[in-house]
Amino acid sequence: MFTDYKQAFLDEANYRTNIEFSKLCTYGVKVLDDALLAIAPKELIVIAAGSGYGKTEISLAISRHNALKGKKVAHYNLEGGSCEAIQRMKWQDMCSIYYDEYRDEGLDMDYRRWVLNERPHPLLVKLEGIAYNKVKDEMGNNLYLYDNPKGLNCNMFCESLIKLEGLRADPELDSSLRRSIKGIIGLDLIVIDHLHYFSLTKDEDEISEITEILKVIKTTTEEMHIPVILIAHLRKLPRQHGVPDKEDIYGTGNIHKISNTCIILSPNYEQDNFAGGLYPTFIRFAKSRQGLRPNLLVNINFDIKTRRYSDNYELYRCGPNGDVYTEPLKEEEKPSWAKRKFNV
Repeated sequence: MFTDYKQAFLDEANYRTNIEFSKLCTYGVKVLDDALLAIAPKELIVIAAGSGYGKTEISLAISRHNALKGKKVAHYNLEGGSCEAIQRMKWQDMCSIYYDEYRDEGLDMDYRRWVLNERPHPLLVKLEGIAYNKVKDEMGNNLYLYDNPKGLNCNMFCESLIKLEGLRADPELDSSLRRSIKGIIGLDLIVIDHLHYFSLTKDEDEISEITEILKVIKTTTEEMHIPVILIAHLRKLPRQHGVPDKEDIYGTGNIHKISNTCIILSPNYEQDNFAGGLYPTFIRFAKSRQGLRPNLLVNINFDIKTRRYSDNYELYRCGPNGDVYTEPLKEEEKPSWAKRKFNV
């Protein structure tokens, strides 16, 4: 089906001018919001990192941030389940309250000890209660956590969205059913952590099945106008490899090809501050339909105490193999979105 230029011109203007920018979802991580502004209504965003490099942390932070803004968010924590998701978000709130108001108490805020209930402390109980009362109304009405011990496949994904709205799903879930729910699902954002924990049913053809999963997710963004944050895993790279690129995502190359935006997280080991609990991270905009250059790196600290990324960051260039240039960009070399007096 073709549309002539005149009609396409009018359709685009109508679509764009009906977007209310102030109502769009955002990342809640300052550098991502500086660079990308917001999450577009039909955007599929892939965020990829290696094991233990912050994929779950950033996915939960984005979900929590938008739920607190009043957005309806469906979160799929496929690796750890809803219990782990709640634990991580709860701990972030407890840490934030502790370091803002109770730092002088000298309590060792150790996540693993808390999760394992190793030494219950009255202040931890108090912090948990304060955290709950601060966010219960917003989070209770806006954040939905998927929890199914059977995992998640394509049909289960579609069915879960329909059940979330109290609709009755046809067990076959064919394409006509998917089209029929266009505009009905009242979600503002879907976050899936992560792609490689989908339940595969065709062991002999993993690549084609992952591609099918991607197409279903892409259909969700295009037909229902619900943006999706899709977390993915990076393949194991040789020790001398630089900052990964989109081609280093584990599995089929269709993962980054189908996405609108692809963000890579990679640790900056050389600047680790173990005593201070700061873990520098490179963020690479490996694919952007908005013109962000893939050879531009953000160096930003993740604070293990508060479980948050810093508002301050530096920009670096990287070479074709992901090797990082020694000196950060000078002020006059930075793109316009990064020229802020509070960026270091």
